[in-house]
Amino acid sequence: MKRPTGINASIGIGIFAIFAFSAYWYAWFLAPDVVQARVPGDPDYAVYVGYEEAFILPDAFVTIATLVGIVGLWKMRDWGFLSTLLAAGGAIFLGLEDLLFDLQHAMFVPLNQAGAIELIIVLMLMSLGPVLVLLLWRHRREFIR
Repeated sequence: MKRPTGINASIGIGIFAIFAFSAYWYAWFLAPDVVQARVPGDPDYAVYVGYEEAFILPDAFVTIATLVGIVGLWKMRDWGFLSTLLAAGGAIFLGLEDLLFDLQHAMFVPLNQAGAIELIIVLMLMSLGPVLVLLLWRHRREFIR
């Protein structure tokens, strides 16, 4: 069975997401000054680091669900559809959670490099998650057969 363009686009978004999640965590541990919006001297640094590091497990779940989803979508299997929907929902949740924390802690004011990266992450999660859901929903009948 030939994969529809929307499914191929979903696979592409998934590959990008896996790369983005991985790149973020590599940068967090290997080049923290690139992605961390707070520095060790800031009064709320410990809270910020504790909060961000609580995302390791949820981000890993979304990454693994995305990987399983990509494989399943490539093979046009129903479990790929389900796994990708789970990953998309997880991305939306992570985006909302991140946005709320960032607004409560003024991460975007003043907007510096790390704050801009954080804003880009939130915007990507809040846009790519719903786009994935829409793409998959349009092709749901092909997986239900």
